[in-house]
Formats: sequence, C-alpha cells, structure tokens
Amino acid sequence: MKKLLSIAVIASLGISANISVMPYANYLNYSGSTTKKDGGLAGIYGSYLKSPFKIEMDVEATKLKYNDNTPNYNQHDFTLVGSYFYKNNLTFRAGIHNIWVNQADNDASYQKVLFSGVDYYQYLKYNVGVNVYYSTYRHFNVSQITPKAGYNFGNYYSDAGSFYAEIKADYIHISEANYAPKQHYTDVDMKLQNFKGPWTTTLNFSGGKNAYKVANDGFVVYNLGDEYKYSGGVSVNYNFEKTNNIKVSFSRAKFIADNKDAYSSSYGLSYLKSF
Repeated sequence: MKKLLSIAVIASLGISANISVMPYANYLNYSGSTTKKDGGLAGIYGSYLKSPFKIEMDVEATKLKYNDNTPNYNQHDFTLVGSYFYKNNLTFRAGIHNIWVNQADNDASYQKVLFSGVDYYQYLKYNVGVNVYYSTYRHFNVSQITPKAGYNFGNYYSDAGSFYAEIKADYIHISEANYAPKQHYTDVDMKLQNFKGPWTTTLNFSGGKNAYKVANDGFVVYNLGDEYKYSGGVSVNYNFEKTNNIKVSFSRAKFIADNKDAYSSSYGLSYLKSF
C-alpha cells in the first residue's frame, strides 16, 4: 500500500526543540483497472531528541474501499526508530515497522519490517548513506538495500533560496516468485527541496518498477504487492513562529492491476508542533 507520510526535517528549519508531535491525514483515490475505489489514513508522529540519541514513533490507521464486493481493507501500523549521532557527522539508525491487516474476519495477518542504516554528512554541504530493510510476510520475505546521496547548494538569503537534492537507488529481492510479477526490482528515487524564508517546497519522483518497497527511511511500506511503474509528488511546508509547520501535499502513482494500468492519487495535510 502506498502511504504518504509528511515528516518535517526539523534541523533544516532551524528548530532546536527536543520534542515534536505531528498529526496527519491523507485522502486516497484510485482509477484505471484496479478494483480499489478510495480510502484514507490518519496518524500521529512523535519524536524526542536528547543528544546524542533520538527516538521516533508513528501510529497510523488506514481504510480502503472497493468498487466490487471485496470487503473493506483495514490496516494499523506502529513504527519505532532509534538514532545515535556520533561526532556531528555520523548517524546510526535502527527500527521496526509493524503492520496489522484485517480485510475480513478470516483474513487477518501480521507483517513487519526490520531496518537499519548509517549516514555520513557534512552539515548543509552533503551526505551519503545506506539503509537495509528486511520485511517478513506470511509466506515470503523481502530484502532491500537503499544507498543514497544528497547535496546542498544555493544561498538561503538569495532571491531563489537554498536547495537540497537527493538520489536513492532501491534494490529489492522477493524470496518467493509466486507473490510478485518478478523476484528482483530496481528503481531510483529523486528529491529536490527549496528553502526560502518560512517556505519549504519539495518535489519527488520515483522511476523504475518496484513491489513491496520500503521508503521514507522505514516509515512507508508498499505492502499490497502491486507492481509500481512510477510515482511523483509535490509538497509545500509553511513554518511560523519557528516551532509550527503546516504542510499540504499531493502525489500520483501508476501501477499494474490485472495486467492493466491503474493509478492512485493521495492528498495530504499535516501539522507539526515542536516544544
């Protein structure tokens, strides 16, 4: 399932608070050959920072409706992540993403993703890193490795503001061929952010086929088995009084359903408060 989670990059916004809380909600709409009709998700994200450690948690509920007689899809997620910052240029992360699915009384399941990662960075200059994910489903497992690199450029005080560009490559292996069109997938994620005054604008694009992908550093899981061709999106964040952020977002993706093209659209709203 595609889930859009709008987690603000607190450091880039100049927020020095130790605690952040973010409620968020998304409306989902489907078109094309898929039997999915629409749905929504809502959740709350929280983080606590006490140098050199950071703890992040996210709780989320998702519901999907269908055009045919398929029962409603209900899902609950809980994600827990711990980070350790070493000498101001290394970050080590580890976490677990738990998923509980119940589409009918006789079709309940538990899925989980274990992940870890390391990042090396020079603040406001560049960063490189890698994440490793291991997802367990009822009848198969998925392994994924995601190297990444990012670069900061531009002048924040100029008319154009400053920029951050990032690229990731996802290498995905599915243990059983019966549960996806292919066992091996590779795709590329690209992100471009602009920081100007209280505004942060983000463009995202993902190209190349994937299935059962884990994204957004473990907070997003595509767990319905659809084969995605591409996705793209835009978000705009407004920061006021330094500790408040309101973000609106839109994304659209193309995937395969019954060997035909299908599309999903997501409209998101979030509010982050730091203390």
